[in-house]
Amino acid sequence: MRYIKAILLFLVVLCTQAQDLQCNVQVISDGIQASNKEIFKDMENAISQFMNQRKWISDKVQTQEKINCNFVINITKFSIDQFEAEVNITSSRPVYATTYNTPVFQHFDQDWFFSYAQFQALDYQENANVMQLTTLLAFYANLLIGLDFDTFAPEGGQVYYNKALQLRNLAQGSAGWNPSDGRGNRNKYYIIDQLLNDRFKSLRSALYQYHMLGMDKFKDDNDLSRKAIYESLEKIRSIQEQLPNSVIFKIFLNTKRQELINIFQQADPGMKNRAIDLLGKLDPSNLSSYEKIKQ
Repeated sequence: MRYIKAILLFLVVLCTQAQDLQCNVQVISDGIQASNKEIFKDMENAISQFMNQRKWISDKVQTQEKINCNFVINITKFSIDQFEAEVNITSSRPVYATTYNTPVFQHFDQDWFFSYAQFQALDYQENANVMQLTTLLAFYANLLIGLDFDTFAPEGGQVYYNKALQLRNLAQGSAGWNPSDGRGNRNKYYIIDQLLNDRFKSLRSALYQYHMLGMDKFKDDNDLSRKAIYESLEKIRSIQEQLPNSVIFKIFLNTKRQELINIFQQADPGMKNRAIDLLGKLDPSNLSSYEKIKQ
């Protein structure tokens, strides 16, 4: 009996150590007519376990260091074991010495195509596209980890972006993974392509400056932190002028829009005006939103 208890304790400890993500998963099937709705709850549980119980990060991760993320999976089509879905994916990370979590990623992926049978084990291999669903999940897991690491160290997410790229290349040719899929260039192909493209290095540098030199210093010096955040936006603008309409800029601004408004609402009048002007150039279709900074 003691031997069995020891094994169970070891397995619990091992499982706890393996958790790198704090991932909330929701599968929505409101628009689906099906006699057996249990398959969607089973899918939700299976995805949650896959994301939360797997060791994704090579370094040891403390409980407070787990990456917070959310996957809201809206099933749009379902036939036997074939699914189509639209998925809203978000992630955040804590701001140093505060209870605030700053958003890092927000993206609506309309191109999830996969097969799944109730009670099916989610098989996954890093070097093979063995299951469409786990390839999708692993792609985004590595992408979110890479972005999180980029906010803590210059180009800190490189290893995980490379893993995401490998998964994209393995899946390429399948529906939802090609350059022409999605709306314009707002797809998985271009997200990882741009993050690894040398022309976008200034964006990754800006992610570090925005978070480590801006958000994480806010508690100590508001004005200096706003200045660092403003300068990070200038870096982004310098490459956006050369590469307009790139998906990664749209994702950044969609993720940070409300936070930026909140940050600069408390600035001095001169900084407010400069911020509105710069954000209007970065995100002209949402200039009216940035005008709220004056309030």
